[in-house]
Amino acid sequence: MATLARKVAKTALFILLFCLCAKVIDASAFISEETTSNFSQWLYGYASQDNFDDLWFYVNLGGSLLVAIVLYNIIIQSLHFFTK
Repeated sequence: MATLARKVAKTALFILLFCLCAKVIDASAFISEETTSNFSQWLYGYASQDNFDDLWFYVNLGGSLLVAIVLYNIIIQSLHFFTK
């Protein structure tokens, strides 16, 4: 039962970190509209309003996931270090 509680707590920690990072990271601050338009042109062959925000979405999602993984590992490693 304790193992299940640890797994649930770790999963909840990761989801919390991911949601927190998703709120903080804003790709539109460092990716220009021209870059997004070029990405849409490369990916779909055309750039329109429907596919204009795809690069921002992918960078936000990937950045949030990457930062959440790094923070999760730091927290788990520090907990292992301080509990032993």
